[in-house]
Amino acid sequence: MSGLLNGMEDHMMRDINRSAELIERDAWIDWFAAAPDGVRDELGLTSTTIAGMGLLGCRAIPIIELNRAIAVGIQKSPSMTDLDAAASWLDRHTVSWAMQIAPGARTPALSDFIARAALSEAGSGWAKFVAQDAPRSRDPILEPVTVEIIDDERADEFGRAVIEGFGLPEVCQGWFAALADRPLWQCFAAIVDGEIASCGAMFVRDEVAWFGMQATRPAFRCRGFQRSIIAAQMSAAAEMGATVFTCETSHPINRADKGFTSYRNQERAGLTFSYARPNFKRTA
Repeated sequence: MSGLLNGMEDHMMRDINRSAELIERDAWIDWFAAAPDGVRDELGLTSTTIAGMGLLGCRAIPIIELNRAIAVGIQKSPSMTDLDAAASWLDRHTVSWAMQIAPGARTPALSDFIARAALSEAGSGWAKFVAQDAPRSRDPILEPVTVEIIDDERADEFGRAVIEGFGLPEVCQGWFAALADRPLWQCFAAIVDGEIASCGAMFVRDEVAWFGMQATRPAFRCRGFQRSIIAAQMSAAAEMGATVFTCETSHPINRADKGFTSYRNQERAGLTFSYARPNFKRTA
């Protein structure tokens, strides 16, 4: 009986992780679609899907977040032709790129492709956090703060807070601001003395919520505001009927490693580390 229950739990967890990968793909594809034309042209933004894989390209900002293949092997097992087509697209639309493959999605065809394309794991990968139902915070919030949902009136301020928090170029401000009134999205801001100190965004569809764009402006760090944003995201998502909550962040090689504040904030907020997802990149 215990074996049957364990098998059911494993199957349920695989389904939840699949939902987590797909909502991340859909959120990023939709965010790329939200970019104003001027931003799209200046940054060289483009996105598409091939065989269920989400492909993102941003030639002006060659970081993994904006130049990658996501949900690889999640919706369907890609053929070698599919993988070649994805790599060709990424070569045309990025300066450099990564292919992110979740545990359990790596098929023999994917392993063959990785070897043939001379890809290898780069860095420590990304940590995927997943929770069912609205999790409760494990630690008290250091400094309680008012969190507001952002509308058009403060959309530009929201965009400014995100780019300052992540150190992105000013042209990205309008890109983040475009999410304030976009369907399926909500934007959050922690307000201190009338200013946006910390922020985050949320994409919800089919009872699954993805949390992202969690950033704190340099002058307001180390005060626990990101955790207040996460708590607000979880509460709003639950009110919208979400039963699965997910986000991703950088993954420490060793839990004792210093830094990785976002990783620890997700844990403190009650989210559960589910798996590490490696980034496969071409060897130099």
